[in-house]
Amino acid sequence: MKISSRIVLAGAVLFGAAGVAGAPQAQAGGVVPGPGDGSAAVFITTSGAPGLTNGYTHNSTGGAVDVGQIDATHYWISFRAMGGGTYANAQLTVWNGASGPTIDPICTIDRTKDAGGDVTVWFQCTPFPSSPLAGTQLFVNVTNRLHPDTARVRAPGFVAVTTANPSAAGETPVNQYRSSGTGLATVARTGTGLYTVTVPGGAFAWNQGTAFATALTVSPTVDPAYTRYCNPQSWYPSGTSMIVNVGCYMGIGTAADARFSLRLVGRNHLGGTQPGGSQWVSNPTSTGYDTIAYGWNSAGATNHVRSLAPWEGTGVSHVQFNGATYAPGKVPSLLVSAYGGNQRCSLEYHGYHPADLYTNATVRCYAPVGGAGVAAGRYSVSLVQL
Repeated sequence: MKISSRIVLAGAVLFGAAGVAGAPQAQAGGVVPGPGDGSAAVFITTSGAPGLTNGYTHNSTGGAVDVGQIDATHYWISFRAMGGGTYANAQLTVWNGASGPTIDPICTIDRTKDAGGDVTVWFQCTPFPSSPLAGTQLFVNVTNRLHPDTARVRAPGFVAVTTANPSAAGETPVNQYRSSGTGLATVARTGTGLYTVTVPGGAFAWNQGTAFATALTVSPTVDPAYTRYCNPQSWYPSGTSMIVNVGCYMGIGTAADARFSLRLVGRNHLGGTQPGGSQWVSNPTSTGYDTIAYGWNSAGATNHVRSLAPWEGTGVSHVQFNGATYAPGKVPSLLVSAYGGNQRCSLEYHGYHPADLYTNATVRCYAPVGGAGVAAGRYSVSLVQL
């Protein structure tokens, strides 16, 4: 579904865009607010203004998607008529193609608000020193709807958690959701920038699930540059619970406390069954292998991973979701998270085969300072057609 969009640059509009919590109103065109999923690809122009990339904007409620600028590094995006869900979880992925900055900026979520009528995500992109933001693209996706796993065959199913207190020894986040099973996820701080998320009452098998994380912006009194990024370090069942370990870092790659948004999925990154696939890439240097674990494919086919030719650059690998994972006319949404260590990973490009209808995504992993490719950089990737 392609939704009409418009660009708003006045910072004052930002705070009015969220509306009043608890007082949902019908949107223009008679769209009635209701929980849903949204995804959009935002680009930054040479003037610093944001825009929306054609063909990549989706709002499941039928409302518009608006994007705006507050200052040189702060932006917002609003998914109209999506308010009223049980939680709000947003994720960011930098999409850096040939026209993007030499070294990716770090993009973090300032905050997310479900105002009953709309869902708005405020975010910041901090450029690498001496590298401009112009040309930056990123996927923003958000969900606040129920994702019930009625068959309960993949407990705990779709899990979304947004933490609030990065320095606390432990917390039970208010903003969280799980599609099956019972019990609230808890978060324990195990060291500087290290967190263990425990989801009780149901666990994936050892070879199931894919995890993604996005850092939330820190206070300027803590870090004037606001830079943080977070990587899932591992996930596994422990008794009847599911454990997800997350590591967070400053832009230079040193461990640092941070709030983060986490998703653990058994299918795609929005918790649905739409065409596409997800995969944890454990061996990005391979010349090619069919995955047998830690992934999902809507067509029930295999996912194939391979490194690319040397001229593509160090740290670049490719995931192909075989079978009919492409649906013509749908809007693609992608999510990438680095896994383990402190490397950063971003989407380079994605595509599909018009006859065989498979989809694919290429990811580059690199060192946090200098941008040198990390050949063995592992990551999670998800592609869904909305």
